[in-house]
This record gives sequence, C-alpha cells and structure tokens, in this order.
Amino acid sequence: MPANDGPMWAGRGISYSISGGVAVCGANGRWGAVVAPTFWFAGNENFEQPTNPQIVPPIRQDHSPWASPYHYMPWSLDMPRRMGGTTIKRGDFGTLALWYRTRRVEVGFTTESEWWGPGQYNALLLSTQAAGAARLYARTAKPIRAKGDLEIRYFLGGLAISPYFFSMPEDSGRAVSGLAMTWRPDAERNLTVGASRLVIAPIIGNQHLRHILDPLLHVGTPNALPYSDKTQYPGRDQLFSLFANWRLPSDGGEVWAEWARAEMPVTVRDFVDSPHHTQAVTVGLQHIRPITRGWSARALGEYSQTNQSSSYKERPIGSWYTSRAVQGGFTQRGQVLGAMIGPGSVTQRVGLDLVGPRHSLGIFAWRIRWDDDAFYTIPRPNGNGLCKHDVGLAWGARGSALLPVGWLEATVTAQNRINLYWQALGLCFLNEELQVDKKNLSLEFRFRPQRR
Repeated sequence: MPANDGPMWAGRGISYSISGGVAVCGANGRWGAVVAPTFWFAGNENFEQPTNPQIVPPIRQDHSPWASPYHYMPWSLDMPRRMGGTTIKRGDFGTLALWYRTRRVEVGFTTESEWWGPGQYNALLLSTQAAGAARLYARTAKPIRAKGDLEIRYFLGGLAISPYFFSMPEDSGRAVSGLAMTWRPDAERNLTVGASRLVIAPIIGNQHLRHILDPLLHVGTPNALPYSDKTQYPGRDQLFSLFANWRLPSDGGEVWAEWARAEMPVTVRDFVDSPHHTQAVTVGLQHIRPITRGWSARALGEYSQTNQSSSYKERPIGSWYTSRAVQGGFTQRGQVLGAMIGPGSVTQRVGLDLVGPRHSLGIFAWRIRWDDDAFYTIPRPNGNGLCKHDVGLAWGARGSALLPVGWLEATVTAQNRINLYWQALGLCFLNEELQVDKKNLSLEFRFRPQRR
C-alpha cells in the first residue's frame, strides 16, 4: 500500500508520480533556489463502499458526496475516501524553495514536505504523507551551543482544502505554523531529544501574518466542549509532541519514540491524573548486524497509535487530526499532515532486510486497525462490536539496486482487508457470508536518478 508519497493520492488502479527540476546555489552557499515540480496521475478506479444506513451516516448538503461521512461535524477532517469519480491528472509545486543563509540563521520560502520526529513509517505531526504547505521559514544555520547542539526550526504558511470535502471553499482558509527544537547533549552524542508544536487557525484571505506567534501561544481546548453540542466554534487548534532517538553504534542498535497530545494539560494536576489524555504514540527499534563482507542484516519494528485514550469516556474529544475549530483539520489537499494511518488507528510493523553496498532485499509484515474512533460511533446490530473492526493485514517483499543511472526500488504487498469499512453484520465467528473482506495486491516502483 503506497504511503508517504507526497501530493499523490494512490487509489485503486495505476498511479504514478514524477518529480524533477534544477537547483542553484550562490557564492559561498549564502543563497540558493530549487525548482522541482511534481506531476502525478491516479487511475482512481471505483471500489465498493458501504451503503448500509446502519453504518453510514448521511452527508450534509454543504459537503461533497466524496467526503468521509464520519469526520465533518462537529470535528472536521478533510480526508475523502476517494478523490472524485474520474481519473486524476494534476501538477504540484513539489519542491519550490528559495533561501538565504547567514552565519547563524537561514530564512526562506518552501513548498517541500517535511518529516518531523524519529518514526520510520509514522510521524505524528508532520510527514511526507501529504503535499507540503507553502510557507515562510526560519531555522538555525548551525547548531547553537547549549551544553550540546540545539537546533530550532519555525514556519508560517497556509493549507489548502481538497475539492472533495467542503462545497464552500471560501470558508475553509487555514493558516498553519510550527515550531520544532532538537538537542543533542555533549554527555551522549548519540542521543537526540526534541519537541515540536503545530498550530492551525481559520483565516479569510491573506491573514497569515496574524498567526505568526501562534506556536508560542495558548490555544485553549477547542475540541473539549460538551459532547452534546454539535456545533463548531472557530478558533485555533494544536498538536504537540516530545520525541527522542538513541543510536547505539557499537551494538548496532537504534531506538526511537514520539509521544504527542492534541491538548495541552490544563494544570499540573491534570497532567499527573491523565497524562494519556488525547495522546498519540510512535515507538520503534532496529538492529543492524554485519553478516559477511559488505552485507548486513537489519531487523526493524515500529508501533504507532492515534486512537482515543480511555479518558475519552469522561472527557470527549475529536479524533486525532480532526478539529472543532478549523474546517478541514490537520490536512493538506485531502491527506493528513502526519501519520499515514490517519485518525483513530493502531499499527504494528516488522521487517527484515539484507543490505549491501549496491543492493538490498527484504521482507515485511504489518497490521493496521483503521479508524476505531469512527467505528465506535456507529450503532451496531445487537450492540455487538466483536469481530467487526476494519483491520488490514499485509505482508510483502522489497528490494533495491544501484544501477548506472540511479537507484531502483521495488515493493510487492499482499493485503487482506478484514471487515472493510466495518461491513460485518453477522455475529462473531458466525454468519461468515455477512463479512466483507477484500484482498488486493499492490506493486510499487521508485526510481531516483544518480546525481552527477
């Protein structure tokens, strides 16, 4: 299943993305520019979607029929299940960048996707799952000395809504701002710790500069209003994370973790009582061991979850990436800014690779339980939710080779999607004819030309 592929939305059928361009750099590296647009195509073939009114809420008239029926009111999320009903041919800025650097600071403009955090497959705040936001940025040109190396990055930009969510795009402008810091202490140079915060706000027109200080300000708790209140209240919303990565080169090991919340604790007592409230988590590890001349074996495992914590029962809140204050939530053109699993989900992934200087070959397996937050809002026949979760089970193989013209990578994945969109109307272990499972096979190829 393709993921973390930038602006491309890979649905059923053939999809491809082509990126390329030029880069220039001024004297002494003080300034530079990159123009590398992306063109992508998606066959976007039709696939079966549930129509049973028991599990599919009606779509509001001011929303597209392609919008997710589970994420628009009061907690809004621009995450359509399908990008319209026809093939898609679309251009994207890809990486468009212009920057200027002094001894201490680099400032510029970019549209490139960024990856924040140590996760290999799921970054909770920012990843390459969606197209990059057009934004101004500033960052340290070299680390600041603070009993270690401190690096800081800040940006302010705008997010775009997809054509398959809201029928009144003039009401869906969004500013996005972010602040991230990482620190590598002198006492342990293989350890990196960091913190990041992402803030979105509704805007009309070009009001982005009004939100230049948002990452430093309190935004309240916009999603924690009374659950019975089904309205939206315009304002700012935020995600916050702490993360760490620790490399152990002498042992060939590496461990990483990212812990995040959708709400800042109201008080110290609140945090002590419910530190898990609104949390999302990614943890992982890998071990690399030489096995023969030039070849190594790498074993990797990663776990991520964005589903609601148990505190939801006492303090209801929307799913991760949704927002009660900002139309469209934490998305860019119909895809979430962070983890590829999206809201309300849990995943486990393992892999084993043989890695050489010019080739690699590996196998992997993963499991994703999709959007349980939405699942628990659906009235289920007999009140029985056993064996009705939407679960993807996949296994596959991957390899890469360095050719004279560049790197070629290939991946084959076989997936069994159990209870697709919770379309299981029978009882657990019974009425198998009422279960809706779908199997699919995907082939993915990536080619990166060799730089000359």
